[in-house]
Amino acid sequence: MVSIRNSYHPIDAAILWCDLADHQGEILQVDLSHPGSLLKHFPQWPFLHAYAECIYDAIFCGELSATYLGRPITSNDKAERVYWSIRHSDLRVWFARNYPEEKPAFLFSQNIDHSECVSLTAHLALQAERDAGAREIEKLRQAHTAIADEAAALALDHQGLSAQLGAFEVPSEASAFVHYTIIGALLAVMLGKSRSGQPRSIYKNQAAVVEAITEQFPGLPGLSKRTLDRKFAEGRRHLVQALQV
Repeated sequence: MVSIRNSYHPIDAAILWCDLADHQGEILQVDLSHPGSLLKHFPQWPFLHAYAECIYDAIFCGELSATYLGRPITSNDKAERVYWSIRHSDLRVWFARNYPEEKPAFLFSQNIDHSECVSLTAHLALQAERDAGAREIEKLRQAHTAIADEAAALALDHQGLSAQLGAFEVPSEASAFVHYTIIGALLAVMLGKSRSGQPRSIYKNQAAVVEAITEQFPGLPGLSKRTLDRKFAEGRRHLVQALQV
């Protein structure tokens, strides 16, 4: 019959485990404060000593939860075993984990069919899988948050770049023609002569102009010799086309 008690002393649990409840009064009359007392006084029940020590060892190792005067047991409480207490539910779980073949009547009903019940091992395995899944979900959530933050930052950068690009008007074909025509006209005036036949500048040709620019603005983007030669040539071509219209 399942016990209705909420907690047990380790000796009480060992007595019930050995099915010696009828001898409980006799056993508890002996001073059991020292290890080996059960085996010394009751050699006819060797399992009583073995089971009691098994329970004590489980408590020492932290496998079985127990309390000392209502608080968790520490290493300093080992000498006061007379005040130890184990909860019914903790003892039941410990048995199911470590002695699944043992079903003491004071903890487990002997008449209930457990064939369709989920075993504790299966339950613990499912719980472990669930916990692992929860940890993986948390990692994915954190990764998603980081990616979302990065995407938001990139969106802001994109908006800034779009605003900067909007400030630069892309020249139409007509305006580009005008710009090149102006360049061609400047070169023609600079390298030409006045009506009286006097040179309008100190530069004799286009190469001299390019050389002067590259010397005064060395390394400036867009003002390399190659670019200037190409732009000046394009400007002179557009000027010729404009004059032919």
